[in-house]
Amino acid sequence: MSTSDRQVEGVTVEIFGEQYRIGGDPKQVQQVAEYVDKKMEEVVGSQKGRMPKTQVAMLAAMEITAELFRVMSERKAFTDRAHESIERLTQLVEDRGRITNEAIADAHLEQRISERQEIVVSDRVRERQQVSSTTIS
Repeated sequence: MSTSDRQVEGVTVEIFGEQYRIGGDPKQVQQVAEYVDKKMEEVVGSQKGRMPKTQVAMLAAMEITAELFRVMSERKAFTDRAHESIERLTQLVEDRGRITNEAIADAHLEQRISERQEIVVSDRVRERQQVSSTTIS
C-alpha cells in the first residue's frame, strides 16, 4: 500500500472514548490522538463534577494551544539569542581580521624602518671611514 493510499484511508484512533478516522501519517496521527486524549483526561481529572464532552474538548484545546504558544515563545527567544550570538561572533571574527591586518602592516612598517636604519648606519660608517682615511692621509 502506498503512502498516498494510507493517507486517504486514514487511521482509526480513539479520543476520549470516541473513535475517529483521521487521514495522515498513521504514526503521527496516533501520537497526536494519544496526546489529545491525555489532555482531555487531565481536564476531567482537574474538574469536580461532570462536564459535557464539548466543554472538555474546548478546555483541552485551550491547554494545548497555551502549550504551543509557550513553546513558540521559547523558540523565538532561543532563536533571538542564537542570532545575537552569531552577530557577536561575526563581530569578533571581523575585529580579529582587522587586528591581524594591522599587525601585519605594523610588522612591514617596522621591517622597512629597520632596513632604513641599517642603510643610514652603514652610510654613516662609510662616511666616518672616509673621514678617518682622509684624516690619516
